[in-house]
Amino acid sequence: MSETLAFGVANLLPRGLSLRPDFLANLAALSSGYALSHVVKRPLVWGYPISIMIEPISRCNLRCPLCPIGARELKRDLGVMSLENFKLILDNVGRYVKVIALWNQGEPTINDHLPEMISEATKRGIYTMVSTNGTLLHRRNLMTRLLDAGLSELVFSIDGLTPDSYKIYRIGGELEVVVENMKEFRKLRDARGSKTPKMIMQWLPMKHNQHEIPYLRAKAKEWGADTVEIKTAQIYSEEQAAQYLPDLEELRRYEKQGQRWETKRRYQSCKRLWFSTMIDWNGNVVPCCFDKDEQFLMGNALSQDFKTIWHGEKYDSFRTQLIRHGRVEEMCRNCTEGLKSYYIPLTELEAMAPPDIPPVPPENMPKKPDYSDLFDLPVKEES
Repeated sequence: MSETLAFGVANLLPRGLSLRPDFLANLAALSSGYALSHVVKRPLVWGYPISIMIEPISRCNLRCPLCPIGARELKRDLGVMSLENFKLILDNVGRYVKVIALWNQGEPTINDHLPEMISEATKRGIYTMVSTNGTLLHRRNLMTRLLDAGLSELVFSIDGLTPDSYKIYRIGGELEVVVENMKEFRKLRDARGSKTPKMIMQWLPMKHNQHEIPYLRAKAKEWGADTVEIKTAQIYSEEQAAQYLPDLEELRRYEKQGQRWETKRRYQSCKRLWFSTMIDWNGNVVPCCFDKDEQFLMGNALSQDFKTIWHGEKYDSFRTQLIRHGRVEEMCRNCTEGLKSYYIPLTELEAMAPPDIPPVPPENMPKKPDYSDLFDLPVKEES
């Protein structure tokens, strides 16, 4: 991997970009409707979503404490989407969709039909993204299948660069396994002479791992990632804030307002309700991924025409409330729309590291200038 590779979400190419006239016309209709809606104070929705999130499964093998499914706190029905239902949803949602994120509350690689879902979307010219904890790729024989399916982007969620820091948040996982899977996947991808899927190492800065910031770039390169995404952590309680939020204010998406932690939003509106939608494993349509328990159920994409859902009374009522009163619902408290501090470019993060970040423990200081000796993982002996 070249040293000049740009690390950070700010340098990602536009996902699903298309110059097809019908796509551009739909995008123009969405954009103009969104803008005029805030002028006339009522929703004008003249197009259809260009990106969707589809939940392949609502179960996970890890127990990450800040994730509702990881903490086993979801109240809605849990289950697995079938390949047949996935195809029906794609048929229903429409031809304007150019990007699909295949995750929500759950680990998508547990769904046996994930590669076939990706292949189906790829055939339709859709940019496909999967976010994974990376623990099951080898065990479930997914590496070659994901490459064959034409996956566009694969995000590995890694929130610790040592086994000790990793297991504090990724409860039930083993960093050694994830790193081995990343390296093997990169090896298989490179053997094909391919640049896709783009491999992203995603990292959440938290109190227990903030000292690792200076070494993210080197470890991402060593482990096979093309880029690093720094995503700020979300919390649900004062106790979680005290335990997980990093010390440096710039690394948080929140600021304290009275007795509550509130997001540092720059505006009250939300483009998601015009440009995208969220579909859970059973076909239920909700406004976005922050509606964890389907509190605002808009309809079902398996039993209703999506156009009637998208332009229906429930959706328009939710949009109207947003336009006139802002993000007043509790689920909007963690919303990342309009946040300057949702993703942090790695170069900016590195600039913060000395001296604001607490110093690296002496035992973790690198001995080589390229950090190649840092956080070396123990080699597991074959049993």
